[in-house]
Order: sequence, then C-alpha cells, then structure tokens
Amino acid sequence: MGVTTKEVTSEYAMDDETGKLKLIKQKINEKNLPPNADIIKLIYSKNETKDEYENLTDEQLIKEKQRLLKELKENDDDC
Repeated sequence: MGVTTKEVTSEYAMDDETGKLKLIKQKINEKNLPPNADIIKLIYSKNETKDEYENLTDEQLIKEKQRLLKELKENDDDC
C-alpha cells in the first residue's frame, strides 16, 4: 500500500569542445514510503457499506457479488 518514489539528481558541466552542457554525474535514489496509518483508519471508518456487508449471510453475499459483477460487465460494455 505504500509508495515507491525515484529521485534523480543530475550534475552537468559545459563541454569546452562543443560549448554544450554535458552530463557528468547522475544519481538515482529509490525510496519506499510506508502508507499513512491515519489515512487508512479514516478511510475504513468512513466506509459506510462495511457494516452493510458484515451482516449479510453467505447466500446474500453471493447474490450481491453476482449483482456487482453484472453491473461491472454492463458498464464495461458501455465503454
């Protein structure tokens, strides 16, 4: 759930022969940023349908799954 970012640091110098900038050094750093736990808690606390699905029986969950899959397929066909 975290994010991986790349930070590129480049150093250039003027080439005496061509008069153009020339890449001298380039450093690439990759950073892994963990997810923000407070944001995850907020998202889950605001999830209004969570309680709705927790109280459904297995049979009701299967019907809801089929309904959602059908709805996704119909929306996909519209695109």
